[in-house]
Amino acid sequence: MTNLHFNFKDVFRAARLGFSAKKIWVTFIGFICAFIGYGILSYLAYLVAGIEIGEIWDTFRLFPMYPFEWPWFSWLIYIVGVLWWICITLFTGVAVSKITYEQLKGDDFYEIKEAIKFTMRCGKSTILAPLVLILFMITLILMGVVLALITWIPYLGQLFFAVMAIPAFAVSMFILYLIIVTFVCFIIGPSIVGTTGNDTFDTLFESFSVINDQPWRFITYEIILKVIMLIGMGILGFFAAKAIFLCHDVLAIVVPLEKLDNIFMNAAYYVKVIIPPMYPEGIQNMVVEYLDSIGMINLVFPMDYMPAYESWAGAISSFILGIIYYLIILFVMAYGGAIYWAGNTLIFTVLVKKKDDKNLLEIKEEKFDEIHDVKPPEQPEEKKEEPVKETKPKRTRKKKEAGNG
Repeated sequence: MTNLHFNFKDVFRAARLGFSAKKIWVTFIGFICAFIGYGILSYLAYLVAGIEIGEIWDTFRLFPMYPFEWPWFSWLIYIVGVLWWICITLFTGVAVSKITYEQLKGDDFYEIKEAIKFTMRCGKSTILAPLVLILFMITLILMGVVLALITWIPYLGQLFFAVMAIPAFAVSMFILYLIIVTFVCFIIGPSIVGTTGNDTFDTLFESFSVINDQPWRFITYEIILKVIMLIGMGILGFFAAKAIFLCHDVLAIVVPLEKLDNIFMNAAYYVKVIIPPMYPEGIQNMVVEYLDSIGMINLVFPMDYMPAYESWAGAISSFILGIIYYLIILFVMAYGGAIYWAGNTLIFTVLVKKKDDKNLLEIKEEKFDEIHDVKPPEQPEEKKEEPVKETKPKRTRKKKEAGNG
């Protein structure tokens, strides 16, 4: 079992715990599933809205990031894609948190398939918990709309509005509080389920408990974790870029430079990193400057496609290399995700110790495996002992001795 400090120092273990082949692989597969589903549905939403596929490709490449003025059915398709991405991400977080939790308890060989089985069994709680809060908030808003209709009644409606002003204010404050708890549930819910296996109600209870009992620790620890995650992704991204350049230089020893540059540049054409416009300008500039510093500015501003070297063979090679670029980007993101979920597992473990004085690492794991009905082995029937018949001793006649006389 890992000996924790049970304070902010433990959060710094996230970078080391996240740098694990198992955690990165699980996160990598989860991101691929999430982005494939999201990419297909978002493209479909744009196409249904009447936007040509060439315009979508030139603007976003594979992953459209923000919608335009759409009809309602395009919004519906796009929302389904976003929900798919959120659900897969939350399930991935449960699996990574479970692996991290078992590692902290001392089981370094906990298998990925066991984590997936656990996620399939308990992971729905991390989706249902925030969903319950969202539905409850929608119910409160609808009730407010219904009560607001009463204000249309002459005279009585105005009096009713004045009387209900304070309760309406209280309900509005409560809705804002529920929004905060919902975000907390999305952030740390997968780690709650991964460490405790809680159901929906217990996951909600722990989310409320974290934000009520330890709000400042939670906020501080999450800020530290985000900084560690960005630093870890930045370092891995730097080495990934240098590895690509090294591969180019090694191949250039035997491959003509003109041919090699043509393949690499056309491969970069297929890749485009979209920075959402909702991000502050400072963050956008920071991302651009970082990519420029590692020599990957083409990820944001891809070059035009050049005539392929050796016609169709060069075109296919560039396309395959472009897919590899996407996989490398997802690999760097997967490390960030592994740091994030491993760090949240640490944060939740520390917060439980602070608020409940309970060490989750000392709790014995319950057996969740299904117990099949197994017939006990048949025992041989005991032979009934027959009562022994008592035999009376045979009387022997005494031989009369013949006597003389």
